[in-house]
This record gives sequence, structure tokens and C-alpha cells, in this order.
Amino acid sequence: MDKWEEQFLREIVELDTNSDEKKNYAVCAEVIKRYCEDAGLKVDVYDSMHDGIPQPNIVATMDVGAKTTILLCTHYDVVPAGEVDEWTRPPFELTVEKDKAYGRGVSDNKGNIVASVSAAKELIKKGSSKVNWKILISPNEEIGGVWGIDYLMNGPPKIRGDFGIVVDSGPEYVSHGASGVISGTMTVRGTQGHAGYPFKFANAIHLSIPLMQVMLDFADVRRKVESELLAPPGSPHMTLWGRFSMTVYNAGSKTNTIPGKAEISFDCRTIPEERVEDVVKDIEDFFEKAKEETGVEATLEFKTKHAGWGSDPTNKYIVAFHEAVKEVDDPDITIAADLGGNDGHYFTSHGIPTVCYGTLADDNNYHGVDEFMHLTDFEKVKKVLIHFAETCE
Repeated sequence: MDKWEEQFLREIVELDTNSDEKKNYAVCAEVIKRYCEDAGLKVDVYDSMHDGIPQPNIVATMDVGAKTTILLCTHYDVVPAGEVDEWTRPPFELTVEKDKAYGRGVSDNKGNIVASVSAAKELIKKGSSKVNWKILISPNEEIGGVWGIDYLMNGPPKIRGDFGIVVDSGPEYVSHGASGVISGTMTVRGTQGHAGYPFKFANAIHLSIPLMQVMLDFADVRRKVESELLAPPGSPHMTLWGRFSMTVYNAGSKTNTIPGKAEISFDCRTIPEERVEDVVKDIEDFFEKAKEETGVEATLEFKTKHAGWGSDPTNKYIVAFHEAVKEVDDPDITIAADLGGNDGHYFTSHGIPTVCYGTLADDNNYHGVDEFMHLTDFEKVKKVLIHFAETCE
């Protein structure tokens, strides 16, 4: 990482752009715009302004007059730092130690922004690219992308290209698909009252336990759903599979009070071949069955419903990108699909073949404490993007 790249990364990591508070979005976008222009890119900014909060989307273009346009998808929003006192380095300062750069978002996804822009800078300087680029740098990815990449693709800008690269994945394999995600909350109702008189009230915590026990069976149902797309290396299954997890439990306020409400939130992962609407219906049906079996009064509310996606691995652009990775990194690197979800479906929904690749290595602690990025992965991603642009036609 040279001084220009390190300073670019430092300036955007120091800005807390967490997706809960949505602060510093405009400031971060200005910094990114400045570095993109310094790299020689033409910059357009499209602000999707939502609830009075600026949410600038940057489209940085490298136009070499080619027939083919590649879309690179990145994002500058991050998840909150969480328990800051558990970090061994300041989350919103860039700390570079040996082969690692630390800070919230350094891997997911600000390092990938810098790698993409730096790759374009080198291509422009050399005049070696055989394709046009549009680097899409958005907010809102960590909470669904509606005012980010979705806005760029489906809103007034209507950005289009021939091939998409989601620079928001790992370097261990090339991904040509991702899981869908459905999340929501089951709310169990009881009656609140004094804990000294438990016989007078319906304890929502106690009621929720049998309901959750039945819902655990849905995890087994989902586990039997299999995709044709290969799972990442090291996975317990050969291909992607369905998953269901209860992930958050909220109930009670004081030890001497019987809780009248318990909330159980869940995360359900779909395979690319499934329709989100069908899986939502499956969840609803199983939930109604659980209520009937347990006699528990409860309601179900969905928070997110995002489809999975997959692209044909024999597509010429995907084959070319895979070859670029093999030539730069490892001739044995495989192609598979992601267990997590990402913004690739905003491309594939418009018939744009798509892959994912980036700096998010398995050990990076992204979304966790002491997030970091291997500088060797940063260089690898940059070199792959450059090599692909120089060899793809």
C-alpha cells in the first residue's frame, strides 16, 4: 500500500459511517469524490436523501471508449463499532502494523473502495484498460441497499453495464452467487405483573420456550434445502443449503416483574434458486403450526426480504475474471457461491452477470472487534482488477 492509498484509507476509516446513525455520509462521500477525481475518474454524485439524511451515491467513471462497461460495487457504510472498550486499537483510526491495517470498515468495505479506485488510477496512468469502468460507491449496504446500490440501479440514475463485480467478498475463492436473507421477529404475548404472584400472570418468557423449541425444527427443514451452486471451501456441505437461526431474544425489564412480552428475532438464509415469497410463506405456515401445537399467543413480523442470486459460471466474463484471479493469485483457486448475502442481486435482476471478490478474508473480524485487512489481500485485489481490465474484451 503506497502513501496515497494509505492516506485515502486513513481519511475514510476515521469517519464513523455506521449504518445505524448514518452520520458523516456526506463528508465521507466528499473525501471519496476528491480521491476519485485525483485518480483521473469522472465523478457523478446521486443523493438518495432519505428521512432528511443525505445518502450520497458516487459513480466514478473510467471511459476508455470500449464496447464493454464493467460495474464495480462497493460501499462506505459500516456496522457500528460495538463495545469500543473491547477493541485493542481505536476503531475509527487507521492503525497499520506489519502486514495488517486495523479499523472499523477497513476490510468491509473501505479497503475495497481504495483498492478499486487505486486500480483505476493505475489503469488510467498506463492507458492499458480494454474496458470501461463505473465504480459504484454507496451507503446503505449494511441494511439492505435500498438507498444505495438499489437506488443507482432502479432509481433515477438507472446505471447499467455488461458485467458486475461486487468488490465486497473474500479472496479465498471467486463467488458467482450469494444466499438470500429473510429476517423478522416473533413476539410472544403474556401478561405483566408482580413476580411475587406468578400464578396470576402469564410469563412471556416461559411461554416463549415451547414456541422456540418447535421453531427449532424449522432449522432442520431448512437444512435439507440444497442448491446446485457450490458452497465455499471448508463448508460442511458441498453446495449451498438453507439455514434458519434464532438470533436475538428480548424480554423483561426487572427481576421482580413478570414479563408480558418476549421478542425472538430470526435470520433465514435462502438458496439462489428459491423465491423469497415462497420461503416467507413456509416460515408463516410453520409459525402458525408452532402456535397451534403450543397454544401460545404470538405474532410474526418480517424485517428484511432479500433474494439470493446466481450467475452462470460459464459466462465469458465470469470465466475471464476467474482466469485473472488464477493468474494473479493461485491456479487452483475455485469458484463457488457465498453463504452470506450481498448486493449482487441488484445486478443480476437486470440480466448482468456478476461475480464477487475482495479483501474480506475469513479471519478479518469484519462486523467484530479489531476488524483488520491483510495488506497482501489489498494488493491482490488491486492486481486482479487491473489484470482483468487489461485482458478482458
